[in-house]
Amino acid sequence: MRIAATVTATAALLLAGCGESSSAPPKRQPGSWSQKIEIVDFAGPGVTAAQKTQMQQMMNMVSAMTVCVTPEASAQEDIEKKLTDMGGQAGNCTVADKTISGSSLAFNANCKNKGKDVKISAAGSNTATEQNIKLTIESVGATSDGGKLVMNVAAKRNGECKPGEFTPPQPGTAPAKSRT
Repeated sequence: MRIAATVTATAALLLAGCGESSSAPPKRQPGSWSQKIEIVDFAGPGVTAAQKTQMQQMMNMVSAMTVCVTPEASAQEDIEKKLTDMGGQAGNCTVADKTISGSSLAFNANCKNKGKDVKISAAGSNTATEQNIKLTIESVGATSDGGKLVMNVAAKRNGECKPGEFTPPQPGTAPAKSRT
C-alpha cells in the first residue's frame, strides 16, 4: 500500500517541526528531542491486524531514537516544505485550510503522486519544547485504493544534545553523523 511507504517519512516530518508562516508557531528549541508515535488506524485492501502490529513495531523503533536538533536545524524548520517533499512527492502537494494560532496548528494538503491522490491532514499543538500532532494520510479520488493511516505523534525536548545522538543533515550538507 502506497500509504505505508510514507509513514517513516511522515514521522521524520513531524520531528522536523513547524515553521514559516505569517503567524508561525514557535520554532523548536535546539537540543535533544524524543518522540512517541502511536498508530491509531491502518486500513486498506489487504491490510491485516498483523501488518498494523508490524507498523506499530516499526514506529516503536523510530520512537526509541533521540534526535539532536541543532540551532541551525531549528532556524530552518518549515513544516509545509517538509510535507510537500515527503514521500517523493516534492512539488506535488498543495497545502490548504491552514490555521495557525499560537501553539495550535491545523492544515490539509492534497498531493498527487504517480496518478494517485493522497490527502494529508494534521492537527495539534506545537510549542518550543513539545509537540502533539494527529496525522491522517488517506488515499482519495477516483483512483483511491481506500488506504488510510492515522497516527498520533508526541515529541518533547529533553535537554541539551548528548553524545551519540543522531543529528539530521542540513539541506545541502553531507549525511548526518552521530554526535560524539
